[in-house]
Amino acid sequence: MSASTRAVVYVSLVASAMIAAAKFLAYLATGNASMLSQTYYSLSDVGNQVLLLVGFRLSERGSSRTHPFGRGKEQFFFAFVVTVLLFGVAGFASVREGYAAFGTPLRAADVRINYAVLGVALLFETYAFYRSYRAIDEELEAEGFDGLYGTFRRTKDAPLITAATENLVAIVGVVVAIAGVYLSDVTGDPMYDAAASVTIGVLLMVLALALAWENRSLMVGEGVTGRRREALLAAIRGVDGVDGLVDLRTMHMGPDSVLVVCDVGFSPELDTRGVEAVVDDVEDAIRAVVPNADRIYVEAESIGADTNGEHEADGTDEPDRPGPDRGR
Repeated sequence: MSASTRAVVYVSLVASAMIAAAKFLAYLATGNASMLSQTYYSLSDVGNQVLLLVGFRLSERGSSRTHPFGRGKEQFFFAFVVTVLLFGVAGFASVREGYAAFGTPLRAADVRINYAVLGVALLFETYAFYRSYRAIDEELEAEGFDGLYGTFRRTKDAPLITAATENLVAIVGVVVAIAGVYLSDVTGDPMYDAAASVTIGVLLMVLALALAWENRSLMVGEGVTGRRREALLAAIRGVDGVDGLVDLRTMHMGPDSVLVVCDVGFSPELDTRGVEAVVDDVEDAIRAVVPNADRIYVEAESIGADTNGEHEADGTDEPDRPGPDRGR
């Protein structure tokens, strides 16, 4: 976990806790359904950040007998829990409260407290989004992703993308709540306030589905990006003493941990010591492309004349054949 990601989560946690309390007090004072929906949202955000921090702490425990590859995927799991349980539940609750508010008489109250609370919330959420946007921009620059959408689809830092997306939706939700409170106040019709609550809930549920889908891919074992894989193929093939690359497989074991397994054909004139030296060079070449590759297994494979190179890794398809862990 990068320091920028941790900072984003802490900023979001503090801001959300303060905002949730203020929103709930405003709801008690005015009875606006959209304020209750905003309270649900901020409470879900607090739980979101807490669970992400739990995932951070567990993932830092390192490898053990029961978890020989470490516990980096704890971050993927807790990010998935956040999206499904917190965002989904909060979204459903917001829709339910909004639906129940349709046809309910509007309580006579001074809604200026809502404007004050939502205005402060907008400032806090904007700052939190700015911090998360800067962290995503760093990720975009480092990985060479194609814009923000490309970063969302391809980044392996599930906590960062979860926090950043949540911060963006929080800004939209606050604006929707302000509009609902204002329209109901000037028209006397509670429909606008109720509609704002439903809109916020639907927004949360859509966010939950989108993030859950992305986190699911990481949980089941997602490899490096296509661009990074192409660079790995070129780097390994460029090592002196490597005659061919039969297979290359990668998997993210966490945002900062990558497993790399490759089947390499070595020059036939190499002796045992020479092969060991080439293996070291292959590992160095892999780390030059993927610095966080902390598990590298290099397996010697024969490239016979009968294969004609048809099984050699081509950067697109990986053969579905398991290989024994005979590497380093």
